[in-house]
Amino acid sequence: MNGIKNHSVTGIEINKKQFLLFYLFFFAVSFGFSQNVDFRKDVDILHYTINLNITDFKNKKIGGNTEIKLSPNKESLQKITLELFKLEVDSVFIFGEKINNFSYNGKIIEIPFEHKKPEEECCTKVTVYYQGYPKEDLDWGGFFFTDSSAYNIGVGMEADPQSFGRAWFPCIDDFEEKASFDFNITVPEKYTAVCSGILVSEKKNSDNTHTFSWKLKQEVPTYLVSVAVADYDEIKSVYKSITGREIPVSLYMYPEDLANAEFSFQNLNKALRTFENDFGEYVWDRVGYVEVPFTSGAMEHVCNIAYPEYAVDSTLFRETLMAHELSHHWFGNLVTCKTSQDMWLNEGWATYCEALFKEQVYGKDDFKDFMRENHVKVLTQAHIFDNGYRAVYGVPHDYTYGTTVYDKGADVAHTLRGFLGDSLFFDALTAYLKHFSYKSVSTAEFKNFIADYTEIPLDDFFDTWVYTEGFPHFSISDFSVSETGKKYRADFTVNQRLKARDFYGNDNKIELYFIDENAGIIKKTVKMSGISENYSMIFNSKPLAIFVDPEEKIADATLDNYKVFSDTANYDFRYTDFSILITKLKGKAVVQSVMNYIKPANPKSENYEISKEKYWDIKGAVKGKIKAEGTFYVNSDEQNLGVEFEDIVLLYRPDENSAFKPVKAEQYQYDAVQGIFIVRDLKFGQYIAGVEK
Repeated sequence: MNGIKNHSVTGIEINKKQFLLFYLFFFAVSFGFSQNVDFRKDVDILHYTINLNITDFKNKKIGGNTEIKLSPNKESLQKITLELFKLEVDSVFIFGEKINNFSYNGKIIEIPFEHKKPEEECCTKVTVYYQGYPKEDLDWGGFFFTDSSAYNIGVGMEADPQSFGRAWFPCIDDFEEKASFDFNITVPEKYTAVCSGILVSEKKNSDNTHTFSWKLKQEVPTYLVSVAVADYDEIKSVYKSITGREIPVSLYMYPEDLANAEFSFQNLNKALRTFENDFGEYVWDRVGYVEVPFTSGAMEHVCNIAYPEYAVDSTLFRETLMAHELSHHWFGNLVTCKTSQDMWLNEGWATYCEALFKEQVYGKDDFKDFMRENHVKVLTQAHIFDNGYRAVYGVPHDYTYGTTVYDKGADVAHTLRGFLGDSLFFDALTAYLKHFSYKSVSTAEFKNFIADYTEIPLDDFFDTWVYTEGFPHFSISDFSVSETGKKYRADFTVNQRLKARDFYGNDNKIELYFIDENAGIIKKTVKMSGISENYSMIFNSKPLAIFVDPEEKIADATLDNYKVFSDTANYDFRYTDFSILITKLKGKAVVQSVMNYIKPANPKSENYEISKEKYWDIKGAVKGKIKAEGTFYVNSDEQNLGVEFEDIVLLYRPDENSAFKPVKAEQYQYDAVQGIFIVRDLKFGQYIAGVEK
């Protein structure tokens, strides 16, 4: 939301009269601004009945009325203020009495109000008659017409607030105000009108039109209701909920896309079962998708997800989009973010639900790959797309629907899962969604509820992951092992370094794998705060290496991947730009590839300038003998060294206390900026791209 910017004035003397005029102007503007915000709190909207004629496809025009049942929130209320965006208001009625002295400026309807309510009435009834040419948002969303379809997308990304119900009916339009709905939509005879909720009736009219009546009994914000009009056929089925309730499923699709839809939605029931198992029952009366000719994504309207025709393509390529929008019926639709600054509670969690869908339907490896790809995007692109490194909470208006909110939000959700553990994580979320059903929630309220439910303090976690931009980076240094009787003592330091932030997180929960002399894995967990902490541990077998966060539960400034080998292999450590070719192995090996998106600690190198953007940690332990080759993919643009690939040199050091030196490697160029280095005699240690000084 734009306010008044402060400007400094130098070299100008402002006398008292000028100051008074300035003060009065500032007060008037500020007062008007506050009134513009506060009117949304003046009334409680109980129910909307939207009666619209959508038959004029030639002129792309709608017309009709909306009846609004509301209750004033204060006895001193002198006017009712509603929002309607650039349509023409013909008349306004309160309890059937015409109000002549209302005002409308293309955005706001102001209606004089006297507290006179007939005894038999439950609430105030306002009816607004309007017509006109509904608008699209300047960026994304709004109301759309084609020659053969009409539909709304409930969010306007350029609008403020982004809730955009006002594009097609008068309302209080924000994320907090919730109401139930009836829809009576009249359309040409061959068309179907599909709305949120359940279909109550269909009526044939004498003028070759049909009126479709829909009812949504649950209370939702205005941005979550919808209408879509086109020549549709319906694919019907029934989903049996975990409660035993039979829920109708309807896919309203273009007739020519029915077969495509049957294939593309084949895992819809699995997605429903995933989210019910994870977060509790699907509470809505219908599962619904409607095909629309939208070219920029989908929209999670309650029971009536607007789904783009390009995704109904007889493939499963975009089924995570199907899952994402469905998951909003828990995160966003059932419990809604209180403000746009809390949007990660909607979109970050829905993005993480895509990963949970992958995990359930395709397994853990697919889940990990989804999160790796997501995390690479967060580390390398979010700050570019969103004009800087940002915290997931409090993102400015222009980036409400950006990469930080969606993808970094999913990273934070995943990290919270690792912090709490699966059992507490899913139990707490199920309780949260039940407790706040049909309400709007702030980030602080979410934090406090999860902390109270789990009895685990979360202030430090939210300071580290939710309220602070950038990333922590966790690593091991000063690792040594000594014998103590028949056991082994490991001494080591866990370090926290910072990428694009100046805040050190506290109470960090970090899982460690100690790889012993038998290539066995010993699992430990530590809590650390601040810059570094030292640890000592006793083991029965000699540890040779330590893997940090090997199961990738923390979304820090690394990409991790490990593998246990018992034979020769050619293995790609996905998303770390490294692969290994084991040509000889007598025994067993455990290898981890870590891509660090931060400059190395103690970056010493005498004759070379080294990358400050990324480096590899290749760790492991071997029982027996191994001979292996390593292939390192390098893109010179990503190294920020100011040279092309042919000038890049691959450097190596065994540990962070040593200097980087060139390693013997074969260099193969793909194009001017990218290629690979093959190290024929691979050793454990750190590798980095550099250029000769």
